[in-house]
Amino acid sequence: GWFGGPCGGGSVARAACEIADFLDGKALVAFTKSGDTARRLSRYRTAQPILAFTTEESTRSQLALSWGVESYVVPHVDNTDAMVDLVDAELLKLNRYSDGDTMVITAGSPPGVPGTTNMVRVHHLSGERA
Repeated sequence: GWFGGPCGGGSVARAACEIADFLDGKALVAFTKSGDTARRLSRYRTAQPILAFTTEESTRSQLALSWGVESYVVPHVDNTDAMVDLVDAELLKLNRYSDGDTMVITAGSPPGVPGTTNMVRVHHLSGERA
């Protein structure tokens, strides 16, 4: 179907866009190995920038052609807690985002496996480390 099946990545992308809009999120963050998640988000032409975090330089290059997507090459992370820590570290050093800003994160579990986008997480940026 249009959303990639009943539990497909397209459904997750649409939900993430709607959540970001409803909560007035500052950005959508997509962890993506192939770029597919970021491209799905891009199709919705959101008001928020789409920040694609990928481990692949080739994916970063391909995403340069996608509407509204800024892509960053980042190290592989093993779990969702490490993803959130990486979002905090990378976005706060851009000086465009601040502590407390609302981000909507999409990713797959386990991380780094193409085609597994199944998570949407609302996150408030924090420079504090536990």
